[in-house]
Amino acid sequence: MLVLNHKLILLAFLVLALFLAAADSVDAKKQCHAKGRKHKHHHKRPHKQSSSAASPTAPKPTTNQDATGSTSGSTASSGSSSSSGSGSGSSSSSSSGSSSSSTSGDSTSSSSGSSSSSSSSSGSTISISGFTPPKGKAGVAGGNSLKWIANSLGWYYDWTPNPDNPNGDNILAVPMLWGLGRVGHDDDWARFEAFKKLKPGSSPFVMGFNEPDFSGSGSSGKISPEDAASAWEQYLAPHARAGAKLISPSMAMQKDETWMAPFLKAVKTQPDIIAVHIFQDNMDGVKGVLDHYAQYGKPMWITEFACINYQGPSPVYCDQSKVDSMLNQMVQLFESDSRVTAYSVSDANNGPFGDLTPNQAGQSLSATGKSYLASVQQADSKKRRRDGLVPVRR
Repeated sequence: MLVLNHKLILLAFLVLALFLAAADSVDAKKQCHAKGRKHKHHHKRPHKQSSSAASPTAPKPTTNQDATGSTSGSTASSGSSSSSGSGSGSSSSSSSGSSSSSTSGDSTSSSSGSSSSSSSSSGSTISISGFTPPKGKAGVAGGNSLKWIANSLGWYYDWTPNPDNPNGDNILAVPMLWGLGRVGHDDDWARFEAFKKLKPGSSPFVMGFNEPDFSGSGSSGKISPEDAASAWEQYLAPHARAGAKLISPSMAMQKDETWMAPFLKAVKTQPDIIAVHIFQDNMDGVKGVLDHYAQYGKPMWITEFACINYQGPSPVYCDQSKVDSMLNQMVQLFESDSRVTAYSVSDANNGPFGDLTPNQAGQSLSATGKSYLASVQQADSKKRRRDGLVPVRR
């Protein structure tokens, strides 16, 4: 009987241990689920959505940041839509804020930030010079295709605080504070909690909110500029003080947005870089979006772009031929326009030919993935020849 009781006790401990391990596993999956989620755009008419709607309740900062916490960009104008190129104290001469495209064919990704000073501050653990990732402008939003294209890129992100690259750390991973922690909305709470644990100084670039001017799936959803500025000072400003360059929230409304100017006016710690989303089906539309954001007088990162137009009654999709052509033209434009210091194609269900891998499974490159890779490699080859790194055959 005594032996039987001992066996029952051991069995009970074993069952309890298995239960606790399972509970920990479930919690871990909830925290990490955001890494695997497919970022999707809500197929609505962005320019018909009101950007002045009330924002969801945001976590209130526990402390007030003073002006000493601002980055070098804090000398910028207070968010006026007519801010000049000198608005960012550390911005290079390339970010002129002019409404005309600067498409000098001999400009390079490094020239866009080469005249800026190091952004490291007292006590900083990192030091960066310029506004372009060290390995180049080209990147990708989403990690499914990294196995196939990472060697040709300079950076990537996946809408989380801890971007997941299963193929190693061969390119720069840029963390993001996606939203303000709404429960039950696109893993917002898990991502928010994970970002709060991100150590300042661990990354040279840190991104702000994803499309806070839009309420659809895939967007952080109707955060007012004032609430965003308050959260920015609490959660983003510490990274700036540790030496990181901050990348502004991105807008779903593209050139129809009215959110950015009030945010820049309200925030003390100015972003160093303006994030831009471009979803257009013609190059005039692409250039129009660039010119709109140039008014803020800061370098631009195109953090999502694709050949699709979300601004009509329903999305206008591009066929494969047009996708190939537009990707090539956009890559050439972003590489040559000195106002653009980084860009990342969107791997996020942007139409029937929008994915970089078939069904976003990451098992191989789709025709679109191959087209983007070829465009980036072509641009890199041209740059290397201009720089004299590759001899020209005669």
